[in-house]
Amino acid sequence: MKLQKLYKRIDNCKFCKADGNLFQHIHGFGALNPKLMLILINPTYRNLSSHPGNKGARFPFIGVRQFWKVLAEGGLIEKKIAAKLPLRSEWGSRHTELVEKELIRNKLFLTNMVKCCYGHSAYPNSKVIKDQIKKLTEEIRIVNPEKIVAFGGLVYQNLTGKKIKLSEYWKGKKEKNSEIISGLKISVIPCYFPVGRGNPKKAAKILRKILGLQK
Repeated sequence: MKLQKLYKRIDNCKFCKADGNLFQHIHGFGALNPKLMLILINPTYRNLSSHPGNKGARFPFIGVRQFWKVLAEGGLIEKKIAAKLPLRSEWGSRHTELVEKELIRNKLFLTNMVKCCYGHSAYPNSKVIKDQIKKLTEEIRIVNPEKIVAFGGLVYQNLTGKKIKLSEYWKGKKEKNSEIISGLKISVIPCYFPVGRGNPKKAAKILRKILGLQK
């Protein structure tokens, strides 16, 4: 499969090898030809699948229930499913399977702009972003989404070449179509980052707007 071949190439990342980074790369997961492709910045050690020796699925926010609660509040997945998710220390394979099924059922695809995982929450450097944005373009072509949700201004800027302030963008403005810098013409919608340094409440509100659940 094309995605698996792409992820194998990503796993041979020259930057992680040079830095002696032992964390596993976090791949994408979800439905092909989805309604929404959700793109985050980069993973950290908080993702349970990032640790060496983990043989299971690898995709964003495995073990971080707060993220899934924001998706549920935004109308993207069932609230009753998000309510079943435990703390990181109690998260098991059955919980990963629950969110996998929700992504597929709701025609979503979840990934990161940069797949390298770090032991800190700082943004990846510009060299890594420049290299991996090319691979993200390949991923987008394979996944073929109807629309893209870019979580955070950094993701939006690297996808579209346009720097924006999220607070100004959403002041009475409607969704806009943007041409991705690779030449792909897909609607790219900026959204607040859903956890940590972001704004979970505003992120959920924007997701509901995208789905037409809120004006």
